[in-house]
Amino acid sequence: MEILKKLYYNVDVSEVRNTSQRSQKLTSFAKLAKNVKKLLIISLIRSIMFLVMQLGISKKFQKEKKESALIMRKQTKIAAVVSAAALLALGASITSFAAAKGTWMMVDGEWYCYDKNGDVYENTFCSSNGKEYYVGDDGMLVRSSWVEYDGDYYFVNSSGAKIVNDWRLTTPYEDEDADEEWFYFQSTGKRADNKKILYKGSTFFFDADGKMLTGWVTADGNDVVNEENAIDKNYTFYCDETGARVESSWVYTTEPATADDDADADEYWYYLKSSGKVATGKQSNVKGQGFVFGNMDENRGQMLTGWVAGTKVDKDADMLYKEIGGEDSDEVLSTYVKDTSADAEEGNDAVVYYCMYDEDKADGHIQKNKWRKTWAPKDAYEEDEDADKFWYWIEKDGKVYIPNGNDVKATGIEYELGDGTMDQGDQFNFAKKKINSKDYFFNEEGAMVSDFVSVVESLDPSVISEGMYYFGGSDDGSMKTGSQTVKDDNGDSFKFYFGTKDNGTTGEVKGKGVTGNKNNKLYYMGHLVAAQDYKYQPVFMDVAGNGEEATFIVNQNGSIQHSALEYKEDGDILIDAKTNKVEFKTKNSDAKVWDKYSVEKGSLIINVEDIDEKDVMPISTDVIASGSVASGSKPQ
Repeated sequence: MEILKKLYYNVDVSEVRNTSQRSQKLTSFAKLAKNVKKLLIISLIRSIMFLVMQLGISKKFQKEKKESALIMRKQTKIAAVVSAAALLALGASITSFAAAKGTWMMVDGEWYCYDKNGDVYENTFCSSNGKEYYVGDDGMLVRSSWVEYDGDYYFVNSSGAKIVNDWRLTTPYEDEDADEEWFYFQSTGKRADNKKILYKGSTFFFDADGKMLTGWVTADGNDVVNEENAIDKNYTFYCDETGARVESSWVYTTEPATADDDADADEYWYYLKSSGKVATGKQSNVKGQGFVFGNMDENRGQMLTGWVAGTKVDKDADMLYKEIGGEDSDEVLSTYVKDTSADAEEGNDAVVYYCMYDEDKADGHIQKNKWRKTWAPKDAYEEDEDADKFWYWIEKDGKVYIPNGNDVKATGIEYELGDGTMDQGDQFNFAKKKINSKDYFFNEEGAMVSDFVSVVESLDPSVISEGMYYFGGSDDGSMKTGSQTVKDDNGDSFKFYFGTKDNGTTGEVKGKGVTGNKNNKLYYMGHLVAAQDYKYQPVFMDVAGNGEEATFIVNQNGSIQHSALEYKEDGDILIDAKTNKVEFKTKNSDAKVWDKYSVEKGSLIINVEDIDEKDVMPISTDVIASGSVASGSKPQ
């Protein structure tokens, strides 16, 4: 009031010395204030108004954090007709006439934007200092709200400025009861609808309503759809809880289209490549390891574990992978041996991997260059401890070794030493394979053979010769050579000898049990033949396998006797080689030594029962059963 008084009188009130003059002017001013319509707007009052308005605008915009600097500060001419009394009254209105385009003015504490004709703008954006502000139906500035304009959606902040290149957490447009969602507003201020946006190095996806998507997202061009029924390896991505697309990393989650509240839904490991695309099929280098991911409709993109088989029907087709072995499964590994026959379709292929799974981390990588003891596929689902586990060899490239048509195969019978006898198992076909300089036998299902195997038929005797072989106990599996002591299930020990090398002169075959004389001891199919009921006993043995028997005298250590003596026990003559002056052979006509120290059968006087070499440790090689899977043992 003092300022108005000063300006009106053009003199400081304190400087008015004449009391009557002062009183008169004050009275006149009061009358002028009561009679607004009769007052003339003079230039002095116009100047006062201009100063007052600028002072108010400056303070107002400071409170608004300088976000809405008014064009009025740059204007030099504003035409207005107001009453002095209106300035003195609270809640009075300000009216603008002939204003420039986009001219802002505060009225009743709210901002309005006027065109050059003095009319207020409505439902549009007005500019100020490089920012755009929206005025609504009544022309009033809109703050902290959604704005629909020309079919697009915007958001204005607390100062009324349109948000650009920035985020807003708020309820969806015209749905204040809904949960708050994240929205992004582009450089034009438009809401990102059905868009893929790159923001600070990360990729974000938004649906048709502008909502930022998390979880599975399928984007084809500019069309973005959430929760697709299946994964498309080229267009499906995964966004974490921040909305950022996952790249070069793992996620453990449910498959797409799974309801958020489905507590029983299974979760799987997925790997998102550097492009954000879902890894499918075999991946050779995922953080330094190889993995296999589903590319079948039922397990697309899921990390596969356990037994994983891949098939390829022709050269132009992709390898299709799936886990084999499950509940009530009868899957066998031999199904996935590559067909190498002449009538096989060109380009067909098959492969089996074993992917060890650690449930605490994304570690289901392909095993390589190692042994793995596990259940066969048909028993793998339940992991039944009552079912046998077998040892399998995994090559350097991760492929499980399964004999195929290119491998030399043979037929054998499995035996196990129990109660001092060789208990016969089943017949099976197998192949011989060298691993780390050791020889192993594998059956048709890729299971390593253990214990004793009698080879009854060989397709290539130069690789696998017919006879008895030994592959160690339950914790070994390599083909044994030389002297071996094997215990039965009672803990009783039995001695064997298996060839140490292939020798065409002597007939020795590496790994094959010796039949005949070896180091002056007598063996049958590798088993030491020794006197049982007496100190000395005779043995009639077809060493050469030609039906002709040779006669030996052995003691209880299995040593072959070769002197023309009377072999006694407690003074009784058991075998008399002296009376007839028996001559023991030192070599046969073929210069072989297997029948060394043998004699003609009728030249000995025998007073005891002879030994049947097959009865010492019964071994039957003429009974062939069917359907075998050898028991596993740990390779060294």
